[in-house]
Amino acid sequence: MDYVPVMNKLIKKVVRKFYEPHHVVITDILLKKILLYDTELCERMKMLSKEVNRLVIRLKEDKIIKYETKVENKEDNGQILRTVYYINYAEVRDVIKYKIFKMTKNLENSIKMAQTEGYMCMECGKEYSSLDAQSLMENYVFKCEDCKGDLVENKKDRSADCMMYSNLMSELDDIVLLLKETDKFSIPSMDYFQVLQMKKEKEDKQMPAPKEEEASSIAFPTVEEFDVGKGYVTDDGSDRRKDIKIDEYVTVNGAKKLFSDITEEDKEMMNETEYEEYYEIYSRYHEDLES
Repeated sequence: MDYVPVMNKLIKKVVRKFYEPHHVVITDILLKKILLYDTELCERMKMLSKEVNRLVIRLKEDKIIKYETKVENKEDNGQILRTVYYINYAEVRDVIKYKIFKMTKNLENSIKMAQTEGYMCMECGKEYSSLDAQSLMENYVFKCEDCKGDLVENKKDRSADCMMYSNLMSELDDIVLLLKETDKFSIPSMDYFQVLQMKKEKEDKQMPAPKEEEASSIAFPTVEEFDVGKGYVTDDGSDRRKDIKIDEYVTVNGAKKLFSDITEEDKEMMNETEYEEYYEIYSRYHEDLES
């Protein structure tokens, strides 16, 4: 799937330019993991379900991410509803194209409409609205009711609006270029089952081959052990303890703090930018641990 790197780059550009930091974190997680259940997303965001649901609303409404509700059987023969999130590249590309087109078209139209605001007398300078000028027509020419001078379109300086349009197009240049690049690919529209299959294929490719037979006896640390810098030993009790310590610093409410010392209370005190910085470090080390 040659289109995936280009689409990932396009989606990251759009989300970082038009959305909030927590939307960036959620999108980056989905681009990396392809498909996630709501419980998995909550675990990675270190948030409660209702908090994550509140954050993903805009992404769902804008069709940047798709979601489906699945019914799963429990061990006690009961059933549970679970929400699954994923990204349909074909739909996202079409949505971005449409929104960019509408954004630029609306601004163009507003500039054109604003350039003509009624009429003005060439002799005395009196101004008239377009509606008032209709009643002042004589021999197919608009005439001033005071001095009988000809009325002309009242064009005002709209350089500020033109500058706004120019700045917008400059901001969108990189997105437009990526959209043109995606047009080189035939991107299929995928449903849940197809995306799930793509996720499995990616995981199979990334799965490392076992090095030695004894390697299976190693008990790798849990995420909780990893976060607090604990070590691990083999099941046979041999002395193979290895301390894992994260010496990087993150910001908590404006103050620097060692990553390994971060508590749940600290996470609640973080603003969106600080949490994004925290999650970036967490995700990087966590990914190394999983691999």
